[in-house]
Amino acid sequence: MTASSEFEQPPALDTCPLCDQPVAPGAERCAACGYPLAGVGGRPGPFSGATLWWTAAAFVVLYLVTLLIVALTN
Repeated sequence: MTASSEFEQPPALDTCPLCDQPVAPGAERCAACGYPLAGVGGRPGPFSGATLWWTAAAFVVLYLVTLLIVALTN
């Protein structure tokens, strides 16, 4: 056993916020209950900020096109 292996620790385990079972740091879902872990314990969230902005912009454009169609047909 080398000196560096004495200080190595196994990967830290988090616990599921729903069932308190340990989950691996890279897990996307709890193995015990299936709870999605996106955005929990430093994991990335399910959507990026850019994705949310593009989705909102698409809804605004869709709304404006719908208003234009209604205005032109009346």
